[in-house]
Amino acid sequence: MKRRNLICFLLILGLVFSLAAMMSGCSSGGAQSTGTKNASDSDAQQDDISDNAIFDLYNQIEINDKKADIEKSLGAAGNTSAEGSYVYLDPDTGYAVNVFFDTKDQVTLKLLVPTSGARELIELSNASVTKAQGAKITSGMTRTNVKKALTGVGVEMLRMVNPSGANKEAYALAWINTDGSILVVTFDADTDTVLAAEFRDSLL
Repeated sequence: MKRRNLICFLLILGLVFSLAAMMSGCSSGGAQSTGTKNASDSDAQQDDISDNAIFDLYNQIEINDKKADIEKSLGAAGNTSAEGSYVYLDPDTGYAVNVFFDTKDQVTLKLLVPTSGARELIELSNASVTKAQGAKITSGMTRTNVKKALTGVGVEMLRMVNPSGANKEAYALAWINTDGSILVVTFDADTDTVLAAEFRDSLL
């Protein structure tokens, strides 16, 4: 990947981490799960995650959707953020979606934001990942091999236009530990291979 594109992805990961900082204050300090999961278990859980109510709003918004169509469907306008994005809140779940639009008012990035706690996300991920494991997740690895290497389930929290090519997408899966530490892995949506990965043990 070109240096410019890698920097872009790392900036996006930074956004994820800054929003994930809210999670750490809402997570309990209990012991992390030490059970292991095989790849098929992880696949089954990942398939079920998108059906959880906290993803209802996130799933309604797609890359390249028009802003006007989104707001017509939701029946509400988004609140503007300091970054120039629009934040749409699901009052039923307390989760929001932070959406960036291009000059044509089409979605270029959507990010799931837990505005009133993140216990559901932590429980869905049920991760027990370490910095050492994160360092072994390298560019070009397949999603299958990433999931085999990690305990718990990667939760999709971000989807964006892939800067490496037109009409391409990338998405980020987050493995979230009970102490609020997090491993975020960004994948090319066409090939399901790793573009970037970063672990942080402190979100403050």
